Order: sequence, then C-alpha cells, then structure tokens
Amino acid sequence: MHYVQNTDTDRDAMLATIGADSVDELMAVIPPDCRFEGDLDIGPALTEDELYRHLKSLAARNISADDKPSFLGAGAYRHFCPALVDNLVSRTEYWTAYTPYQPEASQGTLTTIYEWQTMMTRLTGSDVSNASLYDGATAVVEAVMMALRTKRKSDTVLVSKGVHPDARGCLQTYMRSLGVTLIEVDLDGGRTDPAALTAAVPEGANVAAIAIQSPNVYGIVEDVKSCCDAIHAADALSVVSADPVSLSVLEAPGNLGADMICGEATGMGNGPWFGGPGVGYLCGRMDHVRQMPARIAGETVDGEGRRAIVLTFQTREQHIRRTKATSNICTSQQLMALRATIWMTLLGKDGFAELGEVNLSRAHYAADAIAALSGYELAFPDQPFFNEFTIRTPIPAADVNRRLKDDHGILGGFDGSRLDPADTHTLILAVTDMNTKSEIDALVSALETIR
Repeated sequence: MHYVQNTDTDRDAMLATIGADSVDELMAVIPPDCRFEGDLDIGPALTEDELYRHLKSLAARNISADDKPSFLGAGAYRHFCPALVDNLVSRTEYWTAYTPYQPEASQGTLTTIYEWQTMMTRLTGSDVSNASLYDGATAVVEAVMMALRTKRKSDTVLVSKGVHPDARGCLQTYMRSLGVTLIEVDLDGGRTDPAALTAAVPEGANVAAIAIQSPNVYGIVEDVKSCCDAIHAADALSVVSADPVSLSVLEAPGNLGADMICGEATGMGNGPWFGGPGVGYLCGRMDHVRQMPARIAGETVDGEGRRAIVLTFQTREQHIRRTKATSNICTSQQLMALRATIWMTLLGKDGFAELGEVNLSRAHYAADAIAALSGYELAFPDQPFFNEFTIRTPIPAADVNRRLKDDHGILGGFDGSRLDPADTHTLILAVTDMNTKSEIDALVSALETIR
C-alpha cells in the first residue's frame, strides 16, 4: 500500500465533509486509556541491514505452539490440519480468492463459497449462511446488527458475560455509536442463568437481541435451549456464538432455538498463527436473510440450462447502497473459509465426530488429573465442558504460567484475571487433539511442582 501524503488543505476538507472540527475531535471516540501520550521514542533511522537484523531479533522472541506443548485457547484453538489443505489452497486459481463478482470467470471460487455455506448451515442447524466474515468478534456484532435491523424500534441489547471479551468490546463500541443501550449480564457459577437474562431487561425496554456463547469463555457448555426460550419470552432474538468444532458432539444451536448463530471458525483448517488472520461465520433463519450482511452464493442455471453458481446476495458498502448497506465490516475471509471448507471435506461426517470425541476425552482426562493434585481444583466442577476448562491455582495464575514456560517449556492457559482482575488464581486451560497424553501428563507433573 502506497503512502499518500495529505496537505493541511486536504485534511481540512475531509474533516469538513465528516463534520469534525479537528483530528482530535475525530479521535475522541477512542477511550483515553487507549491513547498514546507523549513523543514516540523510536531512535535514529537504521540502515536497511541494521533494520533487517533488528526485525530478525524481534521475530526470534516469538514462541511457537508447534515447538512447545501449549494449553492456551481462549477462542483460538489448535486442531490437526492435513497437509493436503496447504497443497490445495496453494493452487493458482485460489491465489486471488476474494470477491467473485463475475460468475462466468469465477465458478471455482463461487462453488467453494457455496460448499462453505452448505456445510455451515448443516453444522449449525440453520437455514442460511453468508460467505464468511472477518473474525468471531465482528461476527457477533453483525448478528446483533441483524437483530437491530429486524426489530427496527429496538433500543436495547443484552449480552452474557460468558461471551468472549473481544466480542463484548466490539459490541460496546458499535452500540455506543448507534445510541443503543448494551447491558452485560453476570454469570452464575460460571454459566448463564436463563432467568437472569429476562430479569436484566429494563422495564419498558425494547430489546432487539440477547447474546450468549456456548461453550462460553470459561469453557462451560451453556443450556442453549433454556436461554433461547427465555430470550424469546423477552420478545428478543437469540444470538448464539459457538465454536464450530464443539458442534461435532454438541447439538446444533439452530435446533435449540437460536435465531443467529455465529463465531470464530479459525480452528477449522487454520490456526492461531500469532493472532490471525481469523475467519468469522454467520448463519441464521431465512426469515432474516434480507438483513444478513456480506454475500451469499446460490445455485441457478445458465442460458443453456447448465448448473451455475452466482452471487445471489451482496449488499456491500462500496455498491450503490453505501450508507444504506447492511454492514461496513463484512469483507469475507474467503481464503481462510476455503481452508476450513477443504478441512471439513477431508474429515467428513464421521471424522468430524471422531475429532470432537478426541477433544472431549483428552480434556476430561486432563481435568480429572489436575483436580486430583493438592492445591488445585476445578473452578466449576459440576458444569459440563467440551475441550476447555477452568481451574483454581494455589499461587497466582500469572506465576503458574511463567514457571510452566521457564522451568518446563510448556505454554500454559489463559489467565482469568484478564477477564476479572479479582480472579488472580484462575487459569483456563484448553486441551485439543494436538495435545498428546504424554503432553498432558507432563503438564500435570509440572503443576504438581508449582505451589
């Protein structure tokens, strides 16, 4: 991307068009604690060789989960990815897998989108899926925005604190800009209480949507059906964020009453990859399809009666709708979605179910072994979980993670204090098919020495 220098005149003209008096006013929406104050201490310029060496030294500080046993999840999970996925996506016809506006030249890419949509609707128990979204956090936002457009006079949205904090943060930003009240509902024993969802609705409020996540941020499987029933009783639409891999063994949210199903699909054929890229998914009911953002591929026939795939739906911000478009953050992650599609195809129905069973059994094996250690206990021993669970630690979780890495070469879990500053002794561990029994045993042995 080229650097474009804007003159003061250019900047003043843009600000006038936006309706802001200054750049500071434009940036006022950014919370003060997120803004940098002072001068950047970047030092003198480096030569090309010096810069290369500096960047190489910084890169060497990265720790790969491929090199060390890792039990870090919190929304980004490692699952086995066959080499054939890399081989197929490297084919030249997929190198520009972005937006296939011309069906006569894009049947391959359009077909992969159509297959992705088919697989995701079957997986989630929904009627329709779009071509994918940026990531899981923005997918939750898009689902809520769908609900707001469907229930046009709504002024309130509720979200369970079991939803990932990244998604809740995105929701806060968007709802604030729209003037919509966002209410966060506390958990009860690590789980969302359906009665608490309805009790949290303010008197006289017109609620568009109530969002939950299952498995939630603590790894607990929510009672999705009871939550959806309570949400509908509040005359709101139900948004359920779900790890798609968990649906290998859990009931599809669409079959339990969810109106919009969304989340992060990076675990399917992709990986954490130092933080991205991700791939969000969004599914829903046909009743709401006109409010679904991004694009949808559909099947038709061409002028000669041959089967053809086209974009049947593509409300985009750069089209003539522009400010009336359903979304401005709806670019599909087509290459990542393609990887997930190939991955699901290679696994097949039986392989996908087997993968879920392996994740489930290994996570429970690890949880039982850790719970048996002196000083450690499961934070929510009576709650069901898939491949992630929360433990209480005898010393601060940050110290547990540091000693696991420094003394045992193990990447630990997610520090619970990042969700609640008071939870300094809470650690969320993820166990997947990539964690062997020997790695789990090594983690248990290491924890036994950390007190």
